[in-house]
Amino acid sequence: MSTPGDATLPAIPPTIAELTGPLFLGHLFNWGLFGALTVQSYIYYLAFPNDRRFSKTIVWSCYVFELLQVVLSTRDAFRDFGTGWGDMRELDEVGWLWFSVPVMSALISMAAQMFFAWRIWVLSGSAHWFMPLLIIVISIAQGVCGIIGGVTAHYVGIFSKVQIHNQVITSIWLGGTALCDILIAICMLYYLNRSRTGFRSTNLVVAKFVRLTLETGAACATMAILDLVFFVVYKHNNYHLAPSIALSKIYSNSLLVVLNARVRFVNGRHLGDVSDDFSLSVTSTSFNVTTGTIPIHRFSGASRSQGTSDTARSGSAYNVLDETHHTSKVHAEDIELGEGRDDESYKEPRQRITRFVDPPETPPPPAQ
Repeated sequence: MSTPGDATLPAIPPTIAELTGPLFLGHLFNWGLFGALTVQSYIYYLAFPNDRRFSKTIVWSCYVFELLQVVLSTRDAFRDFGTGWGDMRELDEVGWLWFSVPVMSALISMAAQMFFAWRIWVLSGSAHWFMPLLIIVISIAQGVCGIIGGVTAHYVGIFSKVQIHNQVITSIWLGGTALCDILIAICMLYYLNRSRTGFRSTNLVVAKFVRLTLETGAACATMAILDLVFFVVYKHNNYHLAPSIALSKIYSNSLLVVLNARVRFVNGRHLGDVSDDFSLSVTSTSFNVTTGTIPIHRFSGASRSQGTSDTARSGSAYNVLDETHHTSKVHAEDIELGEGRDDESYKEPRQRITRFVDPPETPPPPAQ
């Protein structure tokens, strides 16, 4: 290990904390957000096995890329704070960060932004293709700029010169990323508000997605803008690496937050009166009727037979008849929000309910 007293090593400057501090914080944020992403991915795996292949491919591709990113960035963290500790030449070396930060952040953000562009296209209808196409074009442009910036940083090799050689291309990358996030948030808000219906429960679901769109869009755009400002304004330190190292995790976590927003914990704490959502155990919707709460199960896998018997035992199922159209409407809204399923299981509630609408026939009285 290198020592500060070695005469062959460059002297440690008094502003060393401005170089090592952002690196340290960036790696901490990176690992923390990767832990949150792992939990969210596991919840998605448990709760939505029947999501579209497109959605599942995006989710698991992002997770594999994030796993690779955290391994590569941790390798550089160990070099900076372990084997190369005290050596300013090691600290100034780009290492694998040229690939794990700009290249992988650009790829993951591009995948997330294209996913949201597809959701906007689903919400707006195939006739309104201009805004999704514009988002895709901007997303591809920022992704290409991020890859070019990473390759340029690799050839430059040292951080002290990266900000001089890469300022224009990095500004286009981060500025395009922030612009794309803002456009996605505006379009999602507009089309989600248009999706409101006369059903209170459906409006509550839409309101939840509107809130999540604002929060995730603001988080992604804020991190990209902070990274851009630090990169352009502070040229002689590593301030920009604090948000930059963890930038890709913001996008992947935002993607999982929106997808997992359909989850509701049964018999848990309820922060709002949202009755039409998805649960982790059995995907169901409950309606309060005069005889009590009757679960309407959306059967899938091994839970179908159990759900059938539970519904049959619940009694007075004819009271659910008035809610049948409402249930189908909510499921149709789920498909419009881009959360459709590969199979036709979302049609089952209406079919299953119909079987229990008519009360069982009473046996004839015994013969006198």
